[in-house]
Amino acid sequence: MFAKYKYLQSVLVLLFVGISANLAVGWEQVTKLPTLRVAMASAAVGDHIYLIGGFNKDENLGGSAPALSRVDVYDTQTNTWHQAAGMLTPRIGSRAAVFSSDIYVFGGYIRMALRNELRKKTVYTKTIEVYDTRTDTWIKKRDMPTLRRSFGTAVVDGKIYIIGGNVHNKQLGKQVSTGLVEVYDPLTERWERGADMPTKRGWLNVAVVDGKIYVLGGYILLEHGLGLDVDRFSRRIEEYNPKTNSWRRLPDLPMFKYAFSSVVVDDEIYTIGGYDLDNRDAYLDLVEVYHPRANRWRPSLPMLTPKMTVAAVANGTIYLLGGSGDGPKGRNHFSPVVEAYDTGFRAVDAKGKQATRWGEIKKPHE
Repeated sequence: MFAKYKYLQSVLVLLFVGISANLAVGWEQVTKLPTLRVAMASAAVGDHIYLIGGFNKDENLGGSAPALSRVDVYDTQTNTWHQAAGMLTPRIGSRAAVFSSDIYVFGGYIRMALRNELRKKTVYTKTIEVYDTRTDTWIKKRDMPTLRRSFGTAVVDGKIYIIGGNVHNKQLGKQVSTGLVEVYDPLTERWERGADMPTKRGWLNVAVVDGKIYVLGGYILLEHGLGLDVDRFSRRIEEYNPKTNSWRRLPDLPMFKYAFSSVVVDDEIYTIGGYDLDNRDAYLDLVEVYHPRANRWRPSLPMLTPKMTVAAVANGTIYLLGGSGDGPKGRNHFSPVVEAYDTGFRAVDAKGKQATRWGEIKKPHE
């Protein structure tokens, strides 16, 4: 009788856990952006998500919106926003990486008015600035060694990796993609070269799992744009091992998509939203999850709205911060909605769980 009771008790516990898990999953709208911005950097430190720079979507008439220095901070525990100290250098399209409790912001661009003209010139920068989340202060560091755009960042064992992107080719007079890997030591401010990424590309997604760096997708600006050798999108996934300074190619993305976001939760890479390149009229609500150790993909629950968005992770919950998709105003409608999905994962040790790549809104914003 006692054994039968224990069996029934176990069944009820398992049933309750299953029901609770089913009730817990799913995306939900939790808040809205305080600033209607795009092309910003984002980073998560503890329970807070930081949105840095970019430009105001509503002011971008004719591509003339000025760069923002503004920093908005979302407290995921209280579901509230506050404004932090602004960057020293307003920038659009910069990249961020988290080291300890500091946020390093790399590169980006500003728009400068041309003399006696209404047009504005895009000027890229090698600037590095660091935000101390404890003191709400910014410090400028030495510049990046290479001027590049649309690169990715990753943090492994106290080093920040700047990967790929696009650089200016003086001979061709155009931007071309690069596989350049430069490694930054935040403690000494020194740079060193890593092995080049096999596939030169920009607008790429970067994620870190178990001390290895994974580069997913991207767009390739080739050195020769004539004939059959044209610029193209990439489905490739490549893995970099910092310990051996070597790359290896993995099976391609399961579908042909672009401008999706990537975050890491419990050693799995979530690829979120973006644009369907097999059907050029479709934004995606698709969420696919890649487990690098098993080399296996699995589907996850779709977003509330198909879109290209910015993603960040805090305490096992994925947050999608605004984005562009179809809406009442037509194509590329911007939504300030913030969606959240609780994966149920809670890290005891946050080391290696910090997402190091944050999505873009779309290609022209770099």
